[in-house]
Amino acid sequence: MFGRESVGRLEERMAMFRLEAKIFSREKRARSVVAAAAYRAGTKLRDEIKEKIFDYARRSKGVACHTILAPEDAPAWAQDSGKLWNAVEAGEKRKDAQLAREFILSVPPELPTQAQFQTAVDWAKTHLVNSGMIAELSLHHPKSGKNPHVHILCTMRKLEGEEFSKKKATEWNDVGLLVKQRASWAEAVNAALEQAGREERVDHRSLKDRGIDRLPQPKIGVSATALKRRGLEDDPKRFQEVRRVKVLNEVLPMMKAIKGHGEVAQNPATQPR
Repeated sequence: MFGRESVGRLEERMAMFRLEAKIFSREKRARSVVAAAAYRAGTKLRDEIKEKIFDYARRSKGVACHTILAPEDAPAWAQDSGKLWNAVEAGEKRKDAQLAREFILSVPPELPTQAQFQTAVDWAKTHLVNSGMIAELSLHHPKSGKNPHVHILCTMRKLEGEEFSKKKATEWNDVGLLVKQRASWAEAVNAALEQAGREERVDHRSLKDRGIDRLPQPKIGVSATALKRRGLEDDPKRFQEVRRVKVLNEVLPMMKAIKGHGEVAQNPATQPR
């Protein structure tokens, strides 16, 4: 176990790590992956099936970089966001069809924009595109200046000539693969930080595996932030939960001391004489 002081020094040099993977499906409110692509890229796309235009061009200021990566033998339409995701929509018939896999990667704010994006591009080429995925990457820089991150929308079928395969690549759903992807992203980020001459490092392991006795802090999330920004809720539950975890992490060392020794060690300098 790390001592409290050593943990503090260690965390000062730690950058935030995030690799979140989730499935984008129609199951929730008949969502459109064309709309999702337009939103993440800050652009305007037409969903041919819904016959609806999704215009998110107003968000373009927050999108620092964008690109589509495809296997070398991919047809030309794979490089066009509208054609790509309309092809995905057309190829999936089920009402609850899984349309895309999305990765959300935190990139170090300590790195310049181009280095942030290139790190994600190189990682996506090696660990996603080389296995047969088509990946659309968008680097987001929020107005707050905090938490720069990359959204990667990936296809769930491999290409067979000019079309998608009739079968989905189920090997991409393997939990063990996700574990390897998390580790490889941490390695990529640390290599970029080292190349930039930075001392910060990330660690993909859990707090427990790292020997840090602290509760993980939950993410506030887009929904809770929107509720507060629009004045719909003064204090959303997610904000309350984040504060609760922060307080618990402050008192955990004291609680452990009481449990272990029956008392809390006092600092002599603060005691009355």
